[in-house]
Amino acid sequence: MKTFFVALILGIFIGAMITAYYNSPEAFHSFFPPSAESAEAKTDAPIAEPKSEGLKPELEKSSDEKDETDLKAKASEGAKVVAEKSKELFASTKDLGIGTAVRGKFKLDKSIDPSRIKIDVSNGSVTLSGEVSSRAEERKARDVALDTNGVKDVISNLAIESKP
Repeated sequence: MKTFFVALILGIFIGAMITAYYNSPEAFHSFFPPSAESAEAKTDAPIAEPKSEGLKPELEKSSDEKDETDLKAKASEGAKVVAEKSKELFASTKDLGIGTAVRGKFKLDKSIDPSRIKIDVSNGSVTLSGEVSSRAEERKARDVALDTNGVKDVISNLAIESKP
């Protein structure tokens, strides 16, 4: 089940990237260096090789090699940005999955009324808030949440309703 949700989220992420690419392909050109084929197609004149005898090593690099180095640096920066964004997406997806699992377990347990309990998840830490009818229901909700995969700790802010 966990694999399914990870695959689902990964599919959504890939689909979003593809959609963004087809809507605005110019935005992605800065991340990828131009291919050798496109460079050959743009120039019809033969390329003469410069003589590098007696030149300093840093002057021996052609402007194309410098451009390629710059493009690689830009691509590396872009990859880092995408990696950071995907980490944030993965963390929020993981928290969403934990919250859904806790909510599902609450619905399966007949001694807990899930409609009166709010569940907040942040980095695997679950916070329960709302009202419950008894101390036993509060304990049961806390224990069920703590038994859920991925939950690190549970903070219970559940109030026990007073009976008239």
